[in-house]
Amino acid sequence: MNCIEQDSLSRRRSIYGLGKLSSAADHCVIDTVGDCLLHCPTAFNAQSARVAVLLGRFHRDFWQKVWEKMAENISGNNLKNAKIRNDGFAAAHGTILFFEDTKILAAFKKKFSLYQKNMKSWFGQGNGILQYMVWQSLAENEIGASLQHYNELIADGLNEWLDLPKSWELVAQMPFGSIQKEPAAKEFLPLEERLRVFE
Repeated sequence: MNCIEQDSLSRRRSIYGLGKLSSAADHCVIDTVGDCLLHCPTAFNAQSARVAVLLGRFHRDFWQKVWEKMAENISGNNLKNAKIRNDGFAAAHGTILFFEDTKILAAFKKKFSLYQKNMKSWFGQGNGILQYMVWQSLAENEIGASLQHYNELIADGLNEWLDLPKSWELVAQMPFGSIQKEPAAKEFLPLEERLRVFE
């Protein structure tokens, strides 16, 4: 059995120093997201994840809206640090928004009532797998990204702004772009503290 190449896994990192890509990369990102959506495993094959790719002014306006919400809710040094982070996200090429379609969740809870207690968790796990698939695929194409969660700040009015169905619930945001600054070396806990093998 061939082991997974370690470089493939370690290439995916949280990249905060992001810049613009050539416009030719747009189709690469869109195709990548589409392929991941098609092939991502989901509980009951529900396919409840939804994605919006923001480019150009939509990307810039999104992070402007996030900043306006942050400025209303944060002060002092925290606001200064938040501004630096937000400016970094805005400097990226685009943003991928991940959603869950709550209509699908409600329908499957009704259809499989025995499992409804765990259904939201299972659907969330599927969305997490999708996020990882997209992130890993971008990294394989030397496109940097990070995963953000400004849901509470930006969710109100977002669907109306983008003309998305009300049933789409925001889960995460992924700014992406050229890698302008490599991340610092990552520290790892010893594997023997985290992995047990029974033979």
